[in-house]
Amino acid sequence: MRQTTGIIHSEKGFYIGDICYVLNEDVYDKVWGGADYKDGKYDVPGTGQQFIVAATAWGDGFYEDSEHHEYPVDAGNIGLVPLELVERPYSQHGRVIEEPGDATYTAEDGVFIITLPSGKTVSIDTNDENFEEAINGLQINNG
Repeated sequence: MRQTTGIIHSEKGFYIGDICYVLNEDVYDKVWGGADYKDGKYDVPGTGQQFIVAATAWGDGFYEDSEHHEYPVDAGNIGLVPLELVERPYSQHGRVIEEPGDATYTAEDGVFIITLPSGKTVSIDTNDENFEEAINGLQINNG
């Protein structure tokens, strides 16, 4: 069992999704990459901001939350990033919640539970058995 938990604060709101789409290269490669891209909560030097991230159960793909929003994943993770750290366009990727305050993030074995400042919960289950069956059922034609 692997679990990552934490509270992230923002004065603007939050991005939920694969963090590769929104963090600048210095933060992505130096802060998270400097920790070998491990699950966890990270401080971004000089900003007073933090983000939190954990791996999905099955790596890359498309995952759906409890409200049927899709999350494309290209770096095998889903994170919670305060909008203050978002530096890349995100309109096609993840989800933006413009709600300031504290959000709680819990990831355990590919299941993500994010409680927003309003108390609303977003859950994303990337450990879906149907996804595993679909991957195991794929056949590659090298012909």
